[in-house]
Amino acid sequence: MIRLIAIDLDGTLFGEDLVISPANRAAIAAAQARGVAVTLATGRMFRSARPYARDLGITTPLICYQGALIRDPVTEATLFHRPLAQPLAREVIALVQAQGLHPNVYLDDTLYADALNPGTEFYSRLNGGLPIHPVGDLTAFLRRRGGDPTKLSVVLADEPATDALVAELHARFGDRLYATKSYPIFAEALNATVDKGRALRTLAAHLGIAPEETLAIGDGSNDLPLLQAAGIGVAMGQAHATVRAAAHHVTSPLAEDGVAAAITRFVLAPDAPDTPAP
Repeated sequence: MIRLIAIDLDGTLFGEDLVISPANRAAIAAAQARGVAVTLATGRMFRSARPYARDLGITTPLICYQGALIRDPVTEATLFHRPLAQPLAREVIALVQAQGLHPNVYLDDTLYADALNPGTEFYSRLNGGLPIHPVGDLTAFLRRRGGDPTKLSVVLADEPATDALVAELHARFGDRLYATKSYPIFAEALNATVDKGRALRTLAAHLGIAPEETLAIGDGSNDLPLLQAAGIGVAMGQAHATVRAAAHHVTSPLAEDGVAAAITRFVLAPDAPDTPAP
């Protein structure tokens, strides 16, 4: 029996229009009415994910920043937070800036950049008008401000450039950090010991829920740890072949309310015919 559902946001619950479909809303509400806990598992900041939790009546702690932060959307109590050590963050910033790129720094759930640019404008728009704080020299800012950032991100020109930067971060830093692609043009760097899957296990344990009683739904490469950690990991129908192959099951694509289909199949009507991954 499923007792906890973890749902990715971008590309899973909604697309670039940021609109949650009536079918997805209804399925989430029906699951909650049955006493099933629902959380959001996203690379987004807590302050960016929380409005969607409120909109959907979600009170379960949210998995944010690729699992680096788990925080209660009602009380704002932090269940788990594992940031990137500042000295390592400064190394990543230097590497990225040497390529003429503009890293974003997330500290205390606030987003800082060296300056406003098309990348920050797109990021802000995708996050519902999220404020961006330009601070000039990011390294000097971090030294002056103190503290370890929860994550770093870079907005790239296209998906191949994103994949190339993620690969370079892997090659340069190895297991010193977790590098991933959270969106086709977003590359991210985080603490090496975090990912959505580990966060799901942490949250489930906190709630007294066994791993096999969890359902996770996602579409991106950053969702692979989440899908693999869940009792039932469901890939969206439009997900890349590698994600679909790694999932336990494949649901309908985003345009066909894949979240609703997965919740109906495994929570609301669990005796329906199976839908194996290809």
